[in-house]
Amino acid sequence: MAASSGREGGGSARAKAERSAWLLLTPMCLLMAVAFLLPVGIFLLYSFYRFRGGRLEETFTLETYWRFMTDELYLITIYDTLQLAVVSTLLCLVISYPLAYAMWRMRSPSLQKLVAFIVFAPVLVSVVVRSYGWTVVLADQGPVNFILTRLGLTSGPVSLVYNMTGTVISLAHVFLPFVVFPILASMLRLDPTLREAAEDLGASWWKTFRSITLPLTLPGVVAGAQICFTLSLGSFVTPAILGGGRVLVLPIQIYTATSDINWPVAAVGGLCLLVMAFIAVVAFGRLSKYSEAV
Repeated sequence: MAASSGREGGGSARAKAERSAWLLLTPMCLLMAVAFLLPVGIFLLYSFYRFRGGRLEETFTLETYWRFMTDELYLITIYDTLQLAVVSTLLCLVISYPLAYAMWRMRSPSLQKLVAFIVFAPVLVSVVVRSYGWTVVLADQGPVNFILTRLGLTSGPVSLVYNMTGTVISLAHVFLPFVVFPILASMLRLDPTLREAAEDLGASWWKTFRSITLPLTLPGVVAGAQICFTLSLGSFVTPAILGGGRVLVLPIQIYTATSDINWPVAAVGGLCLLVMAFIAVVAFGRLSKYSEAV
């Protein structure tokens, strides 16, 4: 009887804890419903309407979806969006891993904090200011082209702005902190005795890195890549400024369609972007589980 009374008391406590948890989650659920689900639902509805003669006709049609799947302009836009996200993520990873490793191996905590602040500092500056700054740095008469010409690496200015190259460089700079710190966090969680044991057994630096450091820091790599990729998919300001209208990405296409009050095209573009982000999250989630199992 005492055991039964104890189970009832435990069940009552769990039910009370669940009610408290749902009560705490209510504001977030309401916010998500109003700020996310409702706009997505309206966008989904608009995507089935027809835009003709500058007016929205509330007639059910799949015409806009068909245009997105067959029109070369929209296919190029989707391709450029994916290309920009993939290349920016790869560039961030190539720069971030050695940087995070160097920060991890620094013996001086003050120097480590200084480097961490330098890496994080760009986040404190507006993305508009940073993007315009890169247009100056990468311009034909900018410092980068000046150095390349002086060193004799190029015979003339290299086109680095108003194209994909400048956009990728600027995006990599913008999103670098979001990749460096997850990798650094995974390195800081490494058990130092594992490396010491490998070194005591005669393993070289490369063997220790390849067998211990790299596999155990892969979850941080995947987390950083996921953040960078999803942020790159939705980036608008940097492609608009550094691309100069020549880099076609979905956020710019959505903005243009919205400005023209072409709601169906904007809606299908937004849903396309949402689906791409969802697929990326699922794919990176599977990669994360795989990297944790390595």
